[in-house]
Amino acid sequence: MGNISCIILNYNDSETTVGLVRQLEGYACIDDLIVVDNHSSENDWSNLKTSLEGKKLQLLRTEENGGYGRGNQSGIDYAMEHGSPDYIMIANPDIQVTENVILRVRDALAGQPDGAAASAMVRSPEGRELFSYWELVPLWKELLDAGLITRRLFRRLITAPPAKLPLAEDGRSRIVGAVPGSFFLIKMSCFTGKQAKSLFDPNLFLYCEEKVLGQKIRSKGLKEILVTDAFYVHAHSVSIDKSAGSITAKQRILHKSRLYYYRRYLHAGPFAMACARIWLAAVLCEVRFLTEILGMRW
Repeated sequence: MGNISCIILNYNDSETTVGLVRQLEGYACIDDLIVVDNHSSENDWSNLKTSLEGKKLQLLRTEENGGYGRGNQSGIDYAMEHGSPDYIMIANPDIQVTENVILRVRDALAGQPDGAAASAMVRSPEGRELFSYWELVPLWKELLDAGLITRRLFRRLITAPPAKLPLAEDGRSRIVGAVPGSFFLIKMSCFTGKQAKSLFDPNLFLYCEEKVLGQKIRSKGLKEILVTDAFYVHAHSVSIDKSAGSITAKQRILHKSRLYYYRRYLHAGPFAMACARIWLAAVLCEVRFLTEILGMRW
């Protein structure tokens, strides 16, 4: 059915990364494990090397922390240069995924002739269902989705429920625009060597990478698949918090990425971009008021 190279990106989170390596190293479906350190602190890098010493994997370190996309792209480049993986699995350190789920996702992707990427449903460590997919929507829906309140008021308008999404070839999975970057598989036969080297946009540090990949896949006439009868666990934001810190800091990075996505991939013109900047400035005020003043959690 095809071999799998798994990429795990570490940034100042060696303990979590080592925990995932210990989980995955016994899975027969994974042929190669590649751990990419995104230029962590010297202490974390040293701990990572010591903890992984003697394990059958490749350990790389980037020259700088270029963010999620650049880090994972480094792993993809290495995998393609030193092997011929049929599938590349991207895995955040803060996930838990069983071998059966990986195989289910791989089989769904293999059975979809125009399928380029696939993932499963997401749950929290407490068992709560988490956000698992995006549709690729126009700018006005993107702006509604950016607001904490508007996102909830217009949820059904922005994103259809799974049951209303098109069925995949296996009759159970669904066709989506993009899946979360915490865990997914890419079918490498869908991309030329040059395309494989630019799956992630180096201009994005954090956030929106999944939608960018979704846009690239859609532009090739291909699809992303969500396996709705399997799930993995994601301790959401454990890894992101290492890079971004406070809620406000994360929002600033998110808004910068959104503006880039709107301009580069939704082709928003000057007037639309001006409106988007005003809207996101209001959203940042909303986030500060609800989280820092009222102490609410979202």
